[in-house]
Amino acid sequence: MASELHEAMFMAKQERHKNLFLNYRNLNIFPVELLKDEGMQFLERLFMKRNSLTTLPDNLSQKLPNLIELTTVSFVAYCCSSHCLRTFNLQG
Repeated sequence: MASELHEAMFMAKQERHKNLFLNYRNLNIFPVELLKDEGMQFLERLFMKRNSLTTLPDNLSQKLPNLIELTTVSFVAYCCSSHCLRTFNLQG
């Protein structure tokens, strides 16, 4: 599963995808690979349904400045400081 996750993120970064689907990946922590370098700045939608996240990184809006939609479930709370994030879906 870990190799599939890394492959999905690698391809998204290399091909400059605007959408990234990380649903049903059994994630307990937010993948820090998404925040490394400047490679994911073009990402607009991040789908992370049905994982076991409890927090999101404080610097999410700085590292993913074009993110307009984050769909996730199963974590307590998150205050987004990004002025451009339009959709934050906590429903499964």
